[in-house]
Amino acid sequence: MKAQKHSMVPAAASLLALLMCGATATGMAQVPTPSPGKMPQQQDSMKRMQGMSGMMEGPHHVLAMAYRDNLATFARALQEQVTKSKTVNLDLARPAVAEMRRSFDQMKQHHQAQMTMMGDQTKPSMSEMMQQMETHLTALSNHLTALESEVNASTPDPNKVSEHTTEILKQCAGMSAMPGNAKPHQMN
Repeated sequence: MKAQKHSMVPAAASLLALLMCGATATGMAQVPTPSPGKMPQQQDSMKRMQGMSGMMEGPHHVLAMAYRDNLATFARALQEQVTKSKTVNLDLARPAVAEMRRSFDQMKQHHQAQMTMMGDQTKPSMSEMMQQMETHLTALSNHLTALESEVNASTPDPNKVSEHTTEILKQCAGMSAMPGNAKPHQMN
């Protein structure tokens, strides 16, 4: 009896493997093949998705987003201090803004390196997203420059500091919400 049980196990495993192969082959046969006219369009779409996926996983993108988060953290700290005290504490504001500038410069450097890595083939399919990113970067740069000027004044205006930090946080959040970001980062 024991001999029969041992010989049935390999036979059952073989039968199961054959059934699974047959089911897979039947399922594959039922998948309609796209018409030749649609194939290039699907291939372009696949290339675009692979390009975005590769971009989102690339080391330069990851580092750029970490620097963006760092910039937002310092902007948030400065904004909270100004909101609570209604004054600008220069011992906090100047180092915070200096770190925001450093983070912005690093973010921009890694963004440029990512654009270089992407090459010219991927860029046309992502031109809208690239334009949005450039818009955010330009606005960030403008508000950061204005914030630097404000905190380096002898008596910074808390309302202007708050206004610029709010706009910086808004631009950072806009970058997080851009299409293709697999996991938006919390900016609030």
